[in-house]
Amino acid sequence: MQAAENKLNTSMLIKASLVVFLTSLFFFYELGLFNIFDSLESYIAAEYHLAPTSMGFVSSLDFYTNILLLIPAGALLDRYSPRKLICLAMLACASGVLMIALSHSLTVMIIARLLMGIGGGFCFIGNVRIAANWFDSHHMARATGFIVAMGMFGGFMAQAPMTLLIDKLDWRHALFVVGLIGYAIMVLIWLFVRDMPSYRSQENADRVERLQQLGIWQSLKLALVSRQNWLCGIYASLMNLPIFMLGALWGIPYLMQVDGFSDTTAANIAGMLFIGSMVGSPLAGWISDAIGYRRLPMLACAVLAIILIEVTMHGHYSSSSALLILFFLLGLFTSAQVISYPVVVESNSSMVTSTATSCISMSCLGGGVIIQPLFGYLLSMHGHSSLVDGLVQYPAANYIFAINALPIAFVIAFFMAWFVKETYCNPLQTK
Repeated sequence: MQAAENKLNTSMLIKASLVVFLTSLFFFYELGLFNIFDSLESYIAAEYHLAPTSMGFVSSLDFYTNILLLIPAGALLDRYSPRKLICLAMLACASGVLMIALSHSLTVMIIARLLMGIGGGFCFIGNVRIAANWFDSHHMARATGFIVAMGMFGGFMAQAPMTLLIDKLDWRHALFVVGLIGYAIMVLIWLFVRDMPSYRSQENADRVERLQQLGIWQSLKLALVSRQNWLCGIYASLMNLPIFMLGALWGIPYLMQVDGFSDTTAANIAGMLFIGSMVGSPLAGWISDAIGYRRLPMLACAVLAIILIEVTMHGHYSSSSALLILFFLLGLFTSAQVISYPVVVESNSSMVTSTATSCISMSCLGGGVIIQPLFGYLLSMHGHSSLVDGLVQYPAANYIFAINALPIAFVIAFFMAWFVKETYCNPLQTK
């Protein structure tokens, strides 16, 4: 009897893992799109004659629609089929990519970038909703860590591999291929993913009924007035800034100007942020689940991130080897931001899991909206720009000044984690 039960549990765990893997391909794809402008920056800027601040603004456009839709997306995912909503979101993302690839209009590119943000509003919180439907609370940090690792893999693929694809084809044909990949992922999710195991169907129906009785505004209030949700959201946002700032847009030009590396070498170094996060995200989740604490690893990793960014900023590196290691470690330790998600899941009623998670996603993407154009503004504050092959370039000193935003962010992240209430890996219902 016990052996049969263990076999059933193992079978369900494998099935749940497969479902979460397939769904995480959406987050893989979407985070790749968030970071793809790092590889496209010089081509887009040259084609549309964009200055750094304008380039930062265009790159961050999808964040605006993403942020606007996060709360509505959370409310929808708590009430309706996450599988169907995820597939519709994938359709929007992939279509936006093809619009940029096929159009020569800046206006169309802006609309397409906003459309990609519409899809992105559902990507991570949709994954968390599916994971919460399939896994119990003691596996949530590991499941969330895996989902984020897949996203970071998408971010990595948008770096050196995307640069190589652009060199082999051209940037428009490369984007066309990326668009087709999006449609393929959408078909896989539609065919093989289900919202939850069959034995949880009635439990989910009861949850949705209670949620409908509660009403949309009261359910939103449950998530939005929680101090815990916003502390976790700000922590995750600040710890995630290297991905948005150095991985998504400015990492390659920073390394080229400050350290004199080629674009390919710089792309490889910037890509190590994503490799570090790919390793660190499931590792952080596993450690947190194993020790039974959430707050302690969040605090420790914020301190380590402060030390790492200071070493990175103030060292002089003639070889890429040291920077490859430092960027990997920075991605590794800042990936502790994934622990914020199980903290929020455990601190809120299961009725509003997606809505509560959207608070973190909103904060994270808000950081992306602010930091990309802010870095461009800090970069141009001291002037001293030059025009090279039709592109505005700034000296190393300007980049060094602009990157000072990161250590300040990590210090604030430490204090956010300090005020987070420990959940001891227990859900709200059992505390």
